Amino acid sequence: MKSFAKLLLVGTVAVMAIAVSAAPSEAAKKKKNTQVASNSVTCKDAGMCATNCGDKTCSVNVCAPGGTWVPAIFTPVCVKAQCPPKC
Repeated sequence: MKSFAKLLLVGTVAVMAIAVSAAPSEAAKKKKNTQVASNSVTCKDAGMCATNCGDKTCSVNVCAPGGTWVPAIFTPVCVKAQCPPKC
């Protein structure tokens, strides 16, 4: 029973060490994402635009409440002939 308790303690310490080491990298990712968002083109009202157009399809972005363009959730792609205007 004591060896099982020691094994659980070692496992708990290992999980905590991994969690603590992962926290700074998650913070760096959030900081990088906010810097990218602040450098992006802003939008003024609710709308959609097309980006990354290929031969037949384009990616669709929508205007977020913060005034930045974000990828659309419900309609992430469109057929090139029926796409909204380019960003």
